[in-house]
Amino acid sequence: MQHLTSKMKQDWFEYIIKRDGGFRCFYCKKTLSLTNFVHDHLNDNRKDNRIENIVHACYTCNNKKKFNFDMLLSAKDKLNENEIGNSMRERISLKPRELKELDISKENYEIAEDYITKQVDVNGYIKVKETKNSIAYLCRTANGTGSPQAVSNYISTLTSTEAPFEIIKNEDGEKIIQRKQP
Repeated sequence: MQHLTSKMKQDWFEYIIKRDGGFRCFYCKKTLSLTNFVHDHLNDNRKDNRIENIVHACYTCNNKKKFNFDMLLSAKDKLNENEIGNSMRERISLKPRELKELDISKENYEIAEDYITKQVDVNGYIKVKETKNSIAYLCRTANGTGSPQAVSNYISTLTSTEAPFEIIKNEDGEKIIQRKQP
């Protein structure tokens, strides 16, 4: 397996703090700072990146552990405890990431809906092509996401049978979005 990735560290950070009783060194129990800690592999195998095998530690203890029998024994016991008691993969799964992605999707949909509503209310219509690019840009500036394909899906939803908008062709043959006529 690969080395511990930044994404893994980020996704697991809060869980490790909660599991281990605070943001402190597993070995010496001193409070850690964001600039002075490492993700320590309990079994010293840098490629064993299961969350059960990761704890937070200070640099000093991380370096001492290799030569300290008590620390090695403590690490082995903690790994065993994590493997037996936590069943971590089942508990953490990807729920935090899935929720974050769902929140971003909702936020981007709201950006699309607000943009279309404002443009149509002010101008009476908006061109579909301009709308896609503008909404994608607004989403990316708001939260770093917003693919043109996702935006197309939002537009399709907002112009569906039950939605308040529709896509029609204007006199010039361009597709535009306007409010549905009663």
